[in-house]
Amino acid sequence: MSQIEPPVADSVTQALLDIVPRLNRWAESSVAHAAGEDRLSLRQLSALTMIESEQTTLGDVAAKLMVTPAVVTGLIDRLERRGYARRINSTDDRRRVLLALTDEGRAAAESVSRQLREEMAAALNPFSLAELEQFGQVLNKLRLVATELEHSSPESKLS
Repeated sequence: MSQIEPPVADSVTQALLDIVPRLNRWAESSVAHAAGEDRLSLRQLSALTMIESEQTTLGDVAAKLMVTPAVVTGLIDRLERRGYARRINSTDDRRRVLLALTDEGRAAAESVSRQLREEMAAALNPFSLAELEQFGQVLNKLRLVATELEHSSPESKLS
């Protein structure tokens, strides 16, 4: 990877530090609105998405959300009460508890995710196909940077 000039790196870093919280606020507000009576938070949607995509535990979700296991316990308790997730005892290790989505949880996550994708797609509509493809390539690289930063964070060293 080539070295970039400090002023350019500073400018890009500042732009990211400005844009990411704004997108997070938009997503949090949109998730709450999209969920309607179901009232999901962005963190709950993230947890549902993690649970759906892989066999996972409370500890796995805590590590990926970069929060304590106690926070995730409360989060999963709320999702369980609403019928969106359930705990399953592992057949391999009795001490291990796995998380699974219910049909209701899968439907709620998909509905809210679809609405977020549609809103974002509409906002990106003014961009040309070439711009969107280039943007996609940059986002793929940024995803790798985010993974590296997550792994180097103090919280990831605690898990």
